[in-house]
Amino acid sequence: MTYFLCRGCRYCFLPPYSPDFNPIELAFSAIKAFVKRSGVLRREDLGVDGNDTYVYLHLIDAVYSVTPEDATAFFYKCGYL
Repeated sequence: MTYFLCRGCRYCFLPPYSPDFNPIELAFSAIKAFVKRSGVLRREDLGVDGNDTYVYLHLIDAVYSVTPEDATAFFYKCGYL
């Protein structure tokens, strides 16, 4: 701790699991909202013909729907910026 304090850093102890302070939780929420909003992943799309490529491509689109600006906002909302 002394190493960080000498350099002007501040620290704050967090509980073991605190989703309110975890930016990835906000990213997961945004990804799930994208998937639900698009409505293209139905139960019959999930591996009926043994080819899940469509599902994977849609999930990749969902992940890339989170922009760098969104990520910055997530860190800001959690108090890291």
